Amino acid sequence: MKFKKITVNCTSETSDIVSYALHEAGSMGEVFEDYMNIKQVLDDKRWDYADAQLFNPTEGCAVIGYFTIETSEDLVLHKITALKENDWADFSVLSASVEIIDSVEWENEWKKYYKPFNIGKVVIVPEWIDYSPVGGDAKVVLNPGLAFGTGMHETTSMCVDLMQRIPLSGKRVLDFGCGSGILGICATALGAGSVVFADTDEQAITATEYNCKINNIVNPEVFCRDVREMTEPADIVVANITADVLIGVMPIIKSALGNGGYAIISGIISDKKQSVLDEYSKEFTLVQSQQKNEWSAFLFKL
Repeated sequence: MKFKKITVNCTSETSDIVSYALHEAGSMGEVFEDYMNIKQVLDDKRWDYADAQLFNPTEGCAVIGYFTIETSEDLVLHKITALKENDWADFSVLSASVEIIDSVEWENEWKKYYKPFNIGKVVIVPEWIDYSPVGGDAKVVLNPGLAFGTGMHETTSMCVDLMQRIPLSGKRVLDFGCGSGILGICATALGAGSVVFADTDEQAITATEYNCKINNIVNPEVFCRDVREMTEPADIVVANITADVLIGVMPIIKSALGNGGYAIISGIISDKKQSVLDEYSKEFTLVQSQQKNEWSAFLFKL
């Protein structure tokens, strides 16, 4: 199977915005090639081990998006070029290239850089690596496949961190737009009583069902359904989706929760942060907020 690989050269400062633009244009996954990001991870010791070649400094930064072969590259490139009209960051160095690749190249390339790492007491372990957790860590085995959610992106890691700041034991969790299923599976590892997974993407459902299986979650509740149609009640909702969607589904999230329920929302780019906060503050009480680079996440209580 063939895919379009669109590589955008940019700066470290603008890489998150470029990634967001590629995602909005229909990218099925983005890869960052930025030594500064790798250096931060290595300096923070967020990987238990890493390939020696990662220690070799490189210049420049690139974000790579992967698209179906039918995708109009002109529309994607137009979205990237439009970023140059913004004056709040240096987009002058943006340039893009397009190539056609085989799916095997995309699906396997990123595995070289995906190693076990901790988010609080949760340790995310790629399925293809044999790893034994230490010190009481909660192990989550993951193979995201073609679905969003490895745990390394800021939006996901903030959700996992915020889950560890509320009582999860025995609670019912709704993973709203589950992607790879990572958030619901982490909730299970942290003691949640049950999890409902929901997404509209068939690839996400396939990935979630597989990841539940390798984490020994028996008979998981996985639905390929628009979250607007979900009627299952929950004590906690976790949603790592785009800001505009989060604003639109706020009443749905509220209706799923009982009094005292928690909503953890993420995937919010900086310029949408206040709009999301204003909308949710109408019905919820803000418990905690987090920000990493251009992304924000909120923990609300009903």
